[in-house]
Amino acid sequence: MVKKKHTEEPHEEHADETWLIPYSDLLTLLLALFIVLFASSSLDKKKAAMIEAAFTQAFSPSSGGQINGGLMDFLDDVGGLDLGEGISLGTDNRGVVIEISSVSLFDQDGTEIKKKIIPDLNKIAALLKEPRYRRFQVVVEGHTDDTPSQRYKSNWDLSSLRASSVVQVLVENGVDLNRFKVVGMSNIAPKYPNEDALGNPIPGNRERNRRVVIRVEPY
Repeated sequence: MVKKKHTEEPHEEHADETWLIPYSDLLTLLLALFIVLFASSSLDKKKAAMIEAAFTQAFSPSSGGQINGGLMDFLDDVGGLDLGEGISLGTDNRGVVIEISSVSLFDQDGTEIKKKIIPDLNKIAALLKEPRYRRFQVVVEGHTDDTPSQRYKSNWDLSSLRASSVVQVLVENGVDLNRFKVVGMSNIAPKYPNEDALGNPIPGNRERNRRVVIRVEPY
């Protein structure tokens, strides 16, 4: 007896579309990036710093949520001080960062604060003195490039003295000395390469690496 062979009905093959999930995530991130780049073209320091803080929180789980509450208020307030050129605002996983170019602060290889930057430091000091912000400590870091100092024994000395000069102005404006930590970083933490791949100096990068960082953070 011959058995009839059962034939399966033809069915449509479906392509594996799981690749669409990471692809859509990538498109979302690119869209967010383009929105930020477009918006930042007309942002002031305050709005730019707020956007940076939001991205820091979103992509830095290790931050422990420190950029919240009082620190976010401080970031908002310092962004409204109308600080001059050479001063930028930001955040990291420790707190609020106020970065000041050494070109704005000092003469070449010098440690004496330029008079034109004093009003900006006075504004920062007045904000730090407010009762609601007294629970935050202030870490002031001096940074140099990799060019040896011609006036001091080393860039360690130069960076420490520069950070101390900034602290002195803030203390003279009534900020409690006990809130400060002074750190001389020399040239060990450049933001940009001081030299190119062939060992040639990059003057613009060296200038940007010479800076003082005021970091406001919890104790």
